[in-house]
Amino acid sequence: MSGMAAERARAKGPAAALWAACRPRQWIKNLLVFVPLISSVSFRSLEAMRRSTLAAVAFTLMASAAYLLNDLADRESDRAHPEKRHRPMASGALSVTAAVTAAVALAAAALAIAGLLGGKVVAVLALYAVFNIAYSAGLRQEPILDVLLVSSGFVMRPVAGAFAIPVRVSGWLFVVSLLLSLTLALLKRRNELTSLESGALDHRPALGGYSLPFLDQLIAISTGAGIISYALYTFQSEHGERLVITLPFFLYGVFRYLYLVYERGAGGSPEEIFLRDRALLVDAVLYLAVTLAILMAKN
Repeated sequence: MSGMAAERARAKGPAAALWAACRPRQWIKNLLVFVPLISSVSFRSLEAMRRSTLAAVAFTLMASAAYLLNDLADRESDRAHPEKRHRPMASGALSVTAAVTAAVALAAAALAIAGLLGGKVVAVLALYAVFNIAYSAGLRQEPILDVLLVSSGFVMRPVAGAFAIPVRVSGWLFVVSLLLSLTLALLKRRNELTSLESGALDHRPALGGYSLPFLDQLIAISTGAGIISYALYTFQSEHGERLVITLPFFLYGVFRYLYLVYERGAGGSPEEIFLRDRALLVDAVLYLAVTLAILMAKN
């Protein structure tokens, strides 16, 4: 949240500050809930689309509650960050009481909606909540464990989407999601380490356990493994080998993101990179269009 945006939120009052604290730009992550709907070609069913949409709404509410909890725990360290100091909690635009009340209400609403979709979806949402509480309570200070907990949230979204329809949870979907989300989390840590320099430990103590060579090695491992896993999936998918046609789009998206981080100094906010970079947006649209064409032709 920029300084100007923070001032606008403060001027508009608590409601605007609460909305900003829920980080609506980050809701783009919840599109991962729809991955099983697309990969299983279940989007032809209105009921499946309805259930997937409800799962996405539930995850949006629970994620917003998690953001509020995280900002509550991080409000002191966020004040040492050049950008995050403008967040509603860190800047004082949103009170602790309002944040806690909203977080509890959002989490309760998320679980209520998940209850309409079955016990497995409720279990995934509850596990997501537990992981975020553990992360905010202190596990975020543990190197490696902190990025694993962050990446788990990316994995849980498509898993919840699969349980909601319901369709079988693909092992490949789990592996690719985990590896690429690990890459995103590690790249974010790298950005924090390079941009904050001497103030890095004040903002995030876990950064004391990382160095640039170590992070670069982990990024290379997770990225390479993710690419190989996706390539193998395209050959072994139940939809046939034609999915290999999507591999160039997948590779371009991964390499473009790495380029933006290493050559343009991005990486602090994955959703901002995706929303602002036209090349990534075009690649995502082409990837989705080709994937849908292949899946619909096969089925």
